[in-house]
Amino acid sequence: MLNFRNSKTEIIIVDDDPSELDAYRFLLESMGVQQITTLQDSRNVLGTLEKSRGSVLFLDLNMPHKSGREVLVEVRDKYPHTPVVICTANSDIEMAVACLKLGAHDYLVKPINMNTFGSALRNALEISSLRNEVMNLKGLSFAKELKNPHHFSDIITKNPAMFALFHYIESITASSEPVLILGETGSGKELVSKAIHNATQLRGEFVAVDLSGLDDTLFADTLFGHAKGAYTGADSNRSGLIEKAAGGTIFLDEIGDLSKVSQVKLLRLLQEGIYYPLGADTPKKCKARIITATNKELNKMAGMDGEFRMDLYYRLSTHLIVIPPLRERKEDIPLLVDYLKERAANSMGKKITSVSKELLNLLSAHQYPGNVRELKTYIYDAVAQCDSQELSEHHIKERLNQERHDLSQKKHDIKTILNSNSNGLEKIFGHFPTLEELTKYAINMALQNSNNNQSHAARRLGISKQALNKRLLRKQS
Repeated sequence: MLNFRNSKTEIIIVDDDPSELDAYRFLLESMGVQQITTLQDSRNVLGTLEKSRGSVLFLDLNMPHKSGREVLVEVRDKYPHTPVVICTANSDIEMAVACLKLGAHDYLVKPINMNTFGSALRNALEISSLRNEVMNLKGLSFAKELKNPHHFSDIITKNPAMFALFHYIESITASSEPVLILGETGSGKELVSKAIHNATQLRGEFVAVDLSGLDDTLFADTLFGHAKGAYTGADSNRSGLIEKAAGGTIFLDEIGDLSKVSQVKLLRLLQEGIYYPLGADTPKKCKARIITATNKELNKMAGMDGEFRMDLYYRLSTHLIVIPPLRERKEDIPLLVDYLKERAANSMGKKITSVSKELLNLLSAHQYPGNVRELKTYIYDAVAQCDSQELSEHHIKERLNQERHDLSQKKHDIKTILNSNSNGLEKIFGHFPTLEELTKYAINMALQNSNNNQSHAARRLGISKQALNKRLLRKQS
């Protein structure tokens, strides 16, 4: 008989039938589960999860007040790390696929026997256990002062949310588990990853890899290396970047662009801790800490969209860091402006001693879709134009106004299409388009409006040139 007595994870069962709840409780208790919560009203699920530090949710689909499908969507949105197992008498394959796409961990059809139930529980607990350490760490009462503030000296901020991240980073330094960094383009994901490396005080190197544009073979060759004769032109053994980062950190940026095949290779590396260089029969042990980053909503890609493996997402996000965008930490803008102004002036041999109040007000009012990287562009351009000792608003006002106009026009165009009485999207495609069709359409329009200049098209799409090139190659194959 399966025994889960040592598990500290709370098992939450939701079903409007009290006899079903009693049966589940009996089944769980017979397996040795001790922390069990049963709910007959699906409206109480979110409140229960809010009080729980680690849980697995077993959810019926057909319930009054709020259906299991509605609850599933809410849980995936607010508590994306809680594994949800659907238990229902509905054996419809389409319904099962729909629930799995919405982010369900598993789908069980009643009546459920002990072996099936136990297997689903064991798999869900494995995922939940990867989250427990993080949830416990988030519950710590952090000290007011950082232990080693110099580890974060490259990040210019006085924002409380950023300092909370620094405390969190210091709290996970003893862990060797992977870290996932989420943040918009230009928000400083690589800087944060370097801070993690510094705070962990690893002796090995910090090695950064941009995964966008890497096909499956190049991904494996770059990370794992190859043996002599592995392919034409492989004239000698070559170590991969994982070996170069041994004893240190390997930072995998743009993890959301990884193909399904490469995702499997990375998952195997995380699960087994070993890898095979291309053409080699002898495995090597991974001795580097793995940090990944993306500007995409990876939990949604792993759930509804299905572009990213859910099991890989949970493995990568044992420790999860979300960087707030610049528009949510406006108090950092004066600090960043002063810092960037000094760097730009020094690089151009200029002496600029001050920034006008009007310019700071203008910069503080901007929304920064490109975050700190966008601000840096404006400041360097303004410094290049400046012929006095004060940086003023006229150096940048026209450019900011144009950016705002372009952004406003884009929003207006999109709103016009979506709200058109003539069903704009269906008019363009002849039917309501799929996400894949919308993506292809956006790429074609960006290329057309950029005279096939991929760099300009990538900027319009908000992705890197490598990511755009990868999508174009996929389109041709």
